[in-house]
Amino acid sequence: MKKLLTLLFTLVCFTAFAEDKDNTADYMKQLSAVKSLSAEFKQVNNLKDYGEDIYTGKVYINMKEKALWDYIEPYSSWYLITNETIDHYDEINNQLIKMKAKDYKEYALLQVLMDFSQLSKSFTSEQKDNILYLKPKSDAGLAYINIVFKDGVISEINSKDNAGNLTTITLSKVEIDKKISDSSFKKKLPADVNIFNQ
Repeated sequence: MKKLLTLLFTLVCFTAFAEDKDNTADYMKQLSAVKSLSAEFKQVNNLKDYGEDIYTGKVYINMKEKALWDYIEPYSSWYLITNETIDHYDEINNQLIKMKAKDYKEYALLQVLMDFSQLSKSFTSEQKDNILYLKPKSDAGLAYINIVFKDGVISEINSKDNAGNLTTITLSKVEIDKKISDSSFKKKLPADVNIFNQ
């Protein structure tokens, strides 16, 4: 569940593309206009009292439709999220957990996950130089998200939850508003996978 919360806290902010390369670009407006994105990522979680975890993988999002957060290293694990469902596969336990998205609507970030145009409803924002500072308007278990831009493209996301856990995500090979094939969202499961419905 901790990884799911980290995903929800960060995936929603995983893109922006500045057509205007100067520091006055309105990053919130750019986030709202995004239709799709894909990127490679490195995620470093500094969990209070547990130390550091490092993950790498790929993320794909078709706004208002579906998102895939695909962890590749140190082991295979992924979340496939649609407006109706959240599927989580974990290689270590060889299990697929199927959840209904409506059961997680209390998380503000999940509500905007498929539609970045809703971001301003859940967060207040402040922009200074190349950083967009986001703070939740209500208690979503999150203290803040800071999004760093380089040459007009998002390069890093830093977040802190209310328990003091820090997450840093570095993006590379970011592609905005390019068609993402349906096959990118399809993951093959082992024949002996254990499936649980929640």
